[in-house]
Amino acid sequence: LSEEEHPVPLAPSAVSEEEHPVPLAPSAQNVPAVERVRVPPAGLRFAGLLTLLLGAWAGIVPFLGPSFGYSADGTGSWHWSLSHALLWLAPGAASCLAGVVMMGLFPRATDRRGRLGSGFAGVLAIASGAWLVLGALAWPILQSSRAVFSPASSFREFTYQVGYSLGPGLLVSILGAFALGWAIRGRLHES
Repeated sequence: LSEEEHPVPLAPSAVSEEEHPVPLAPSAQNVPAVERVRVPPAGLRFAGLLTLLLGAWAGIVPFLGPSFGYSADGTGSWHWSLSHALLWLAPGAASCLAGVVMMGLFPRATDRRGRLGSGFAGVLAIASGAWLVLGALAWPILQSSRAVFSPASSFREFTYQVGYSLGPGLLVSILGAFALGWAIRGRLHES
């Protein structure tokens, strides 16, 4: 074939519309297939970030808090105990995992089944938040031991309960409910 039969197309800016009325576009054969990546909406990513940060706080506060005089049970910094592990570290780690899934940092969490991943993250965040709130209250019953929080002034005990359990737990549960609602709403719109 000669050049006259198959001219080399010029860039669209180099050819005026009078000379070449048909728009120049690459042929469908030369365009590589692009896989569409689904990214969670900004609100869900922000909720995931907050869940991650609150989970990190809940998991680390019994170990780091005594360093600056914030020890709810009277132990020192970096003191490992079963109550620290089960009441704060485990739900904090679960909240961090839920936050990472909400932000879409797992590749499979944002594909077609992304709503299912966000729903799972929401349920996990709700459960870990609920355990943060209720765990300290249930611990004396489960372990046949004294209360988790050391006796202190009314205000100090209030700050322990809010900073260790109630605050992070309620906020993580609310953010988990947001993620679960987003997942359910998306399923309803897809069907």
